[in-house]
Amino acid sequence: MSFHVNILRGCLLLGVLAGGAWAFLPTPLNLTDPDINNILCPNQMLDEDYSHESITREAIRRNIRDFFRDYPPTPDFLLRDNASLTEIFHAVYGVNASPSRFIKAVNSIARACVKADSLYQYRYDPTIHGDGEELDTLHSKLISRYPLIYSSIMVDEDYAGARSLLGTSLHSIQDFYSHSTWIDEGNLEVLEELGRPGYAIDGILATDTEDVCTSCPSSQGSCAGNVITGKGVSSGFYTYPTEVGESQLIPKPPTGGKCSHGGVLDLTARDDPLGGVNKDSTSPCFSPHNYYHYAAAEVAIEATDFYLNLFEDAVGPDKYRRLYDIYQGSALSVSIDTTGSMGDDIEAVKDQVAQIVASTNTEVYVLSPFNDPDCGPVLRTSDSQEFLDAVNALEPYGGGDNPELFWCGLQNALGVTPDYGAVFCFTDADAKDGELMNPIIALAQQQHNKVTVILSDLAAKKDEKGLGEGKHERDLITSTDEYIELAEATGGLFINAAKFDVNDIVDIIGSTVETSTVTLMQLETSQNLREEVPVDDAIVDFELRISGELTSGLFTNPTGKTYDLLDATSLESDPSVEVISHTSTFKALRWTAPVYGIWLLNTTLSSASHSVSILATSSLDFFADFAFLDPLPPHPHYRPIEGQPLSDTQYYLEVTLIGHVESQVAVVETVQFIDKAGVVLRETPYHVDAQDQVYLHTDPLPEQSFFIMLVGFLTSESKWQRLSAVERKPVQSTVMLYATTEDLSALPGTSTTAQFVVTNYGVASVFDITGTDDLGFLTSVVPDSVLIATNESVLVEASFTVPNTASHGQVSTVIVTARSETQTENLNSALAHFIVVSSVTDLRAPTCVLSSAPDCTGYLNNGICQYLNYSATASLRDFDSGLYDVRAVPVGFDLTVTGLIPGTTDAVQAAYLASCCSPQAQIRGVDGQGNVGVCDIDLGTLGGLIMNFHVNMTGDVWMMLKWDITPSDLPIEYYNLETDSEPTMQSHCQELSCTEFINYLEPCQTHMFTLTPYFTISTGIHVAGASAYTQGDTLEGGDPETPTNGREIDATENTITFAWDPENSVCTYQYEVCYYEVNTDPSLAQCTTTTTASVTLRNLEPCKAYFADVVAKSSTTGESSDPLNFYGVTLCVDVPSKLH
Repeated sequence: MSFHVNILRGCLLLGVLAGGAWAFLPTPLNLTDPDINNILCPNQMLDEDYSHESITREAIRRNIRDFFRDYPPTPDFLLRDNASLTEIFHAVYGVNASPSRFIKAVNSIARACVKADSLYQYRYDPTIHGDGEELDTLHSKLISRYPLIYSSIMVDEDYAGARSLLGTSLHSIQDFYSHSTWIDEGNLEVLEELGRPGYAIDGILATDTEDVCTSCPSSQGSCAGNVITGKGVSSGFYTYPTEVGESQLIPKPPTGGKCSHGGVLDLTARDDPLGGVNKDSTSPCFSPHNYYHYAAAEVAIEATDFYLNLFEDAVGPDKYRRLYDIYQGSALSVSIDTTGSMGDDIEAVKDQVAQIVASTNTEVYVLSPFNDPDCGPVLRTSDSQEFLDAVNALEPYGGGDNPELFWCGLQNALGVTPDYGAVFCFTDADAKDGELMNPIIALAQQQHNKVTVILSDLAAKKDEKGLGEGKHERDLITSTDEYIELAEATGGLFINAAKFDVNDIVDIIGSTVETSTVTLMQLETSQNLREEVPVDDAIVDFELRISGELTSGLFTNPTGKTYDLLDATSLESDPSVEVISHTSTFKALRWTAPVYGIWLLNTTLSSASHSVSILATSSLDFFADFAFLDPLPPHPHYRPIEGQPLSDTQYYLEVTLIGHVESQVAVVETVQFIDKAGVVLRETPYHVDAQDQVYLHTDPLPEQSFFIMLVGFLTSESKWQRLSAVERKPVQSTVMLYATTEDLSALPGTSTTAQFVVTNYGVASVFDITGTDDLGFLTSVVPDSVLIATNESVLVEASFTVPNTASHGQVSTVIVTARSETQTENLNSALAHFIVVSSVTDLRAPTCVLSSAPDCTGYLNNGICQYLNYSATASLRDFDSGLYDVRAVPVGFDLTVTGLIPGTTDAVQAAYLASCCSPQAQIRGVDGQGNVGVCDIDLGTLGGLIMNFHVNMTGDVWMMLKWDITPSDLPIEYYNLETDSEPTMQSHCQELSCTEFINYLEPCQTHMFTLTPYFTISTGIHVAGASAYTQGDTLEGGDPETPTNGREIDATENTITFAWDPENSVCTYQYEVCYYEVNTDPSLAQCTTTTTASVTLRNLEPCKAYFADVVAKSSTTGESSDPLNFYGVTLCVDVPSKLH
């Protein structure tokens, strides 16, 4: 089946995002785009609106903040209410720990949420968006998806699949508050029953015959009072022109009493009753109830947070943390050839793997052996000893012919390796399953897995085994060139050694698994090199790697000191250099305390080519993903692309900056697309101030492969650059999923099909269609070969059969690839997740009955509660899907569970032991569908417990502290207060609410307070109770002083970036910067404000001189400092900036 494509390329050719507004739409939009301007009438909108992206990120931010408050790494751990995702991660793991993997996990959930408005199978579906009074069906779909998310985490630990499903559910939950009349009926709280198994919402919904809306004065514009209060909750009907989704849209009943969605895209808004009820934005053109936008968004954030908490309760804190990839260590993933010829190499790996494990901070271990004809089984564990035991149990066997199942081993490893985990492949042979190569590379790139191939003496072993021996006609053989391509495409290494020595690469493996590693440079060239390398202030250390033989190699630091890269003796004797590996063909060197500035690398080749990569430890990093503007209904947005981008096509590049605030980024000047030789192919200006997320309009993409690099300056004038090591290969075809969650799931012992869409934008060609999945459920793709004309699409049907032995919750990663026979580089892939569902429908929580009554009589008081423990026993049982987990909150001293076999429907016994300092506790039982049954333990309120300890008021050198204390059986003697770990005072407050004034503090600083109560247990004997902690910031004191050390950081044809140093480095003032062109009237100066010590003046004229003044302003007194004066000149046309 083929059909004409009329959507993609026509939607890719619109405006530039230079700082747009946010809307309760899927993504932020650039309001200057003509197609968007007419829909949203931006001049009538309020300040920043909310999108599904921003709602999801904010909800996760609050959720993870509260998670670490509930599970603090230390007793005195504190987080600000407004702590960002990066600040949360740094507070837990330290300022040098990179939050990249965590931010990417959050982004993937937000992106899955957006895709509910992007994917054809979801964007028109009213049961996903709650339109047309399909709220009860929306609720039912949420309930059916809930156990799939839960089992993806608990059974298979497929967090990528769980994030995808979770994002879809979050979209529906958020749409409920924007599309329904819940807010209009005066409800400003979360509907906690929504989407929860075992709960119904039909009792609050409007009936089919119930009138819920009256007409607005006009079919367009803002409208108030059109919802009939006191009626059931309803949602608007929404229809619009669409050939693809027309069959899914629900027409508005002609009764005259049902609401419309409303807005300029809604055809039903013109039918009686006029207008609509959506709260998607503050635009009256798009949202008739625009005035409720912020209320709906806030409740949607709270509802998203509430729904996430359901999963935290169900899966437990450890797995919930992994859902967001929140851990400091990375993954060590090994895929190893175990055929007979690998005997010496396997022994070498065994000898050194313990050293690798001991020297790295690793959270997840993966071992994926491959042989021929066997592949697997794969091991994933967080237990280092289990991993070491499995490695030590490896024995060489079989083989006999040269090619082995290399790609199968890598596929298995990638299937269980978390994002940003490094994979190391050890082999001495070609691969016979080369048909898997392209989809496996696509999977590694999507997961940001760097794959390193260690190839041992391939040529000699080909001669020993015989190259063609054992090869079947169907085998697609790949060899050294393809291994090199794999390493280059994923940012890994290719190490070709005649009988490699693992001693040489153990430190390379160790450094590669560290998660704070960023890429500064990655080149492969057949030319001699003379390259400048900016080493910026945000870098802790860096590593230089060179593959290939050199005649000479010199590396010069900014002070002029030169390192001879060929002189191993000199390098090893230099205390500033750590020699990781130094052979004739491979060198790895680390500078642990580098000089900041521009380094110069000079190399002369003695081999055909060489590759150079420079990695650094830094928390400053970025992500980049391509999207295109989709202005079509139902919800205009930037639609993220799947797979590789299209060549000669303009996109929006979504750039996510990580750590830019902490690293003091002054300016991001440009985004560069560079080839593997370092040549800049395209350059896109970064038109806005450095921010967490921005969409930038690109030039048409080049035809050749490229990498993405960001360049700019820190406030210190230090130039910085970061490279995304994932290779982008522009193509002329796309593969997209055209299947729902229901299509991509099945019971054990059953079969199903799912559809994909392959589109050709190149010359007419026959395309080979292939598919693979790591669990082997995929049985065929039809057609497997098809002629596709230019701008035509075909539907591809993938068939799946789930064996009877499969367990519910197993997730298989599916990859469908299309490749042109005439243009072999024209290939693309789509990834999906197939899940095995349970035959049991279970909406009932497990039962939990306490069989003993714990007692803390006489010890329920802070200060003495630690002297007595209590025990409780409970009997838990689930009659439907069976019990899968039993845990206690808080953890307590011990929880002994007997009789728990996952899936059991028999009674399970739990014995809990805890301190009387935890008088409230829960024993939780979780069944196979994620339902949670609870035994509540409540021994009463702990007396003498400090509550709500906080900074009530603050000044420049003082703070007012306030706290409450629960009624106590023991008299309070006094409170001991420490400020910044130093004794401050004793408070003798005897009330249940207390206040103390703290003076003589340093201004403009964060101060930490520890409050410890002391109780009298007998005459003259006092005992300390549990402490409470809080923090606060003093304000700036006195009048602000003039900033110093003004400097120009950068200039372009239309911008000048200035930076300065605050006179008081610990105070955060607001700065006002006023600027005007030289020889013009100063009274016409334009002014802008900033809270950072840098500013970029934009929209200036080329080749012009400008004066600028900066003053510091006090937030307490309103006074301003004397001005600091600047002078700067924009570049003339065709004059390069400092970056060049």
